[in-house]
Amino acid sequence: MELEYELSPRTRLAPGREALLREAARGSRSRRLRADWRLAAVGPRPPSRWRAVLGTQVAGDEGRDARAGSRPAYVLELGSAKDLLNEAADVIAAGPSVTARDGQWIYVKTVESNLTDDEGPGTQTGESWLKYADPSMEDGKAGDDHSPREEYAFLKSLPDDPKKVRAAAREFFYATDESETRTEHEYRALTAVLSRAYAYDAADLAKVYRALATIPGVRAAQVQDAAGRDAIAVYRRNENPWANRDEFLPDPGTYLYTGHRVVARSDSEEVKKGDVVIDGARLATGVVDAEGERP
Repeated sequence: MELEYELSPRTRLAPGREALLREAARGSRSRRLRADWRLAAVGPRPPSRWRAVLGTQVAGDEGRDARAGSRPAYVLELGSAKDLLNEAADVIAAGPSVTARDGQWIYVKTVESNLTDDEGPGTQTGESWLKYADPSMEDGKAGDDHSPREEYAFLKSLPDDPKKVRAAAREFFYATDESETRTEHEYRALTAVLSRAYAYDAADLAKVYRALATIPGVRAAQVQDAAGRDAIAVYRRNENPWANRDEFLPDPGTYLYTGHRVVARSDSEEVKKGDVVIDGARLATGVVDAEGERP
């Protein structure tokens, strides 16, 4: 019999995770940082001009400063992410949509590690099942959390204008930190939408990528994810040298969201500059008919 298991407390999402991630991005020394590994579905892998750079093993400065024995944080910096994100929008818009209905579940399997976890920096794999339609997660009942059904409806409501998409994302994932600038808020909200898009119309999801391409200072790098796969890291440049780098990882072929990382940009008691503090990757996901079922 195949073993069934759920995410441990280390990987299960908590209501306050967005605040924790913002602290991480600003260089917080808080322990037991958690990230959101509710990741989008896998589609086919169309060719991409960005995949041509993958495999060039050139470590950046932050990678060289990484803790001995740890994986380099960066393989190759790619510069501005604007063209990449616009290409991603074109690829996704031409690809398949993902649909679900009330009564179904979203299956997610992930792997993650956390250097600041009290249990130690080991890697853990877990599975979880999320209700597609969960009224307890809708209409603001769970703070900034939303059910997959509510997020699908949000994507369907998006206009074509990237500025209006950014404004809609700000409202959907509202600000809880007074020190967060509008640009920081928009980047956080748009990447949150991408990380939780389990069911979506392809044309609607593409609008989010186009909006993200208009955020100032968004850059890309070639990295490896927590599963050891080539990935692209998209992040927003922060001039504060003490602020950790908060990244989301789109697949270099499909451009769908596959993981999340927090990278240290300065030394602390727990981590060194260049350490991948939080590292999570999606291994599988899909729409199923019952909790405990796998695609």
